[in-house]
Amino acid sequence: MMSRLDKSKVINSALELLNEVGIEGLTTRKLAQKLGVEQPT
Repeated sequence: MMSRLDKSKVINSALELLNEVGIEGLTTRKLAQKLGVEQPT
């Protein structure tokens, strides 16, 4: 069963990623990877 993503999980993951890679390195692809989901094509 897949766990449901909620807004706070996405925001927290984005902020963690932002701290890791900076604003230039923050992409939806990297965020999706961090969240364990696939980016829509």
